[in-house]
Amino acid sequence: MHEIILIAPFSEEAAKLLEEQGLTLEDLAYDPLLERARSLARERLINAIEGRRGPVLDRANPMNEVYSYLAAKLIAARVGGSLLRRLATYEAKRFGELSRRLPLDKIKEIASKTFGFVIREDNGIWIDLVSYLKGCIGIGGSKWRLVNRVLTSGYVLIDEHDLRRLLEEHVRRKVMETPRVELPEPLEDIAREASDLFARRMRKKFKKPRKGKGDFPPCIKELMVKLRRGENLTHQARFALTSFLLNYGWSKEQILDLFRGAPDFNEKIASYQISHIERRGYKVPSCETMKSWGLCPGDCGRKYPLEGIK
Repeated sequence: MHEIILIAPFSEEAAKLLEEQGLTLEDLAYDPLLERARSLARERLINAIEGRRGPVLDRANPMNEVYSYLAAKLIAARVGGSLLRRLATYEAKRFGELSRRLPLDKIKEIASKTFGFVIREDNGIWIDLVSYLKGCIGIGGSKWRLVNRVLTSGYVLIDEHDLRRLLEEHVRRKVMETPRVELPEPLEDIAREASDLFARRMRKKFKKPRKGKGDFPPCIKELMVKLRRGENLTHQARFALTSFLLNYGWSKEQILDLFRGAPDFNEKIASYQISHIERRGYKVPSCETMKSWGLCPGDCGRKYPLEGIK
């Protein structure tokens, strides 16, 4: 039980414990015994903003993980959608990393009891179609397209890695569903601190020099705005933005620093991908390709994103 709530503070088990304790928002804000939980909530938010992956854990008192998770998501929702998205991705990745410590049967238990997965075992792991679709919608790559999956009688065949990855997305969705409520002053203080830190980080990351001439096309501007909001970009969007900026004249270091604003930023992976695009000398996708990828916000009169600006 303790290991479950440490790793999955959003679980049904954690929710039942909170209900039994009758915890109120005022308790969360003022109870001196929950000072450690408030400190951990602040740490969760800072980790999310800074893109740190080190999980917050309090093994001495596992319930502090539940309290801090609850406080952090209420504070993030209070600040706004951009920070909530950042925290949602942090919590999803945190669970993904820590879930490796749990055996498969516990992972299945979280899937079924907390998220309502219907799991069937018959020469593999089969999950109900609805749970699969809700999870894979936020995951890029052709592997997750239903046409590339085995589907029988409303069940999709997956493996253990797939199950853990799908659960990450369900965790992210669960955090994003947090309502925005008025907070007691101690939690408002943390909200103001988190808001200021997040704003400073975003201003720093998006003041980047440009070497080309002319304005960015709407599609590229929109991708930049999404990064500023703390949203994840699809694989195609990242490729389009990177190839555009490389051809526009940005250095690898400038582009890498820009992507630090992404909630799921991984420096090693991002650096490799940028270097790969740079080495191969990939051209910027055409406007037709951008449209087929769903990255064109509207006709701007161009046939090619770099048209008229380089």
